[in-house]
Amino acid sequence: MKIFELLIESGKRLASQGVEVSRVNKDDFVAAKNVLNPILIKAGIKAGWTAGGAGSFDPEHDYGGGGREDSGDIDIMIDPAELVGRFPPNVEAYNAASAKPIGPKAMANAMADPAKKAKIEMSASKWALADFMTKNGFRTDPGTLTVEYTASGKSFSVDLIIRPRNAWPLHTHDFATDPKMRGGDLWINMYPVLAKLASKTVFTDPKTGEEKGNIQFSPDKGLVDRDTNKVIAIDKNDIAKILLGPQFSAKDLSSMTGIRNALSKQPEKLSKLPQPQEQ
Repeated sequence: MKIFELLIESGKRLASQGVEVSRVNKDDFVAAKNVLNPILIKAGIKAGWTAGGAGSFDPEHDYGGGGREDSGDIDIMIDPAELVGRFPPNVEAYNAASAKPIGPKAMANAMADPAKKAKIEMSASKWALADFMTKNGFRTDPGTLTVEYTASGKSFSVDLIIRPRNAWPLHTHDFATDPKMRGGDLWINMYPVLAKLASKTVFTDPKTGEEKGNIQFSPDKGLVDRDTNKVIAIDKNDIAKILLGPQFSAKDLSSMTGIRNALSKQPEKLSKLPQPQEQ
């Protein structure tokens, strides 16, 4: 299973369309949330606003926020099951509205394949949400779910990111500890470190007493048994105790500084970690 891919920030879609995107400060974030969150609630969606760099400005942020001057965009988490429940996929309408609609025969073949069917249905639900946001006054790209939010003559990028609700904490960073870290650095630096730690970890499952190795880290699934593909731990505190040690918690797992401090007395682990990439 391929876990890590270098993601292109969907906010760049606006820039490619000639929209000058402004950076987000705390006041911008609060204003955007006050305007957009009621629309999402109207849609029946309870979004997670604490993810991403700008999310550190939210009063509900797990780690107190702060430590940042601004951010390139706002990332909002939306649970895929909630999205599909509120916007059941109308594949026919989605395909008809597509710039490159799929032909009847190709569509029938795709819908007969469970994996392809699930992908198309999710795209249809995302398209429906984008259409809802656009009709409520906020132009939204259906492919990337990037919302163009404009206030005081400035345009800001708000990215609606589809992630399972129980994985949201794994996408929430302690910016108070690493204020210069950007959202993309999670994929470039932090997640590869956690993957390396997972690949080197052997632990005893407290539920079964079974010794487990050969595990992998997924940003959306947590720790996964490679042999069975079953989730071992998704709770961030549990993952911290397995990868870092029993005395550590989710906060230690939420910044590169926290991880390295936790491993500072475990040089055999620290020396094997990939080094942060310069941006």
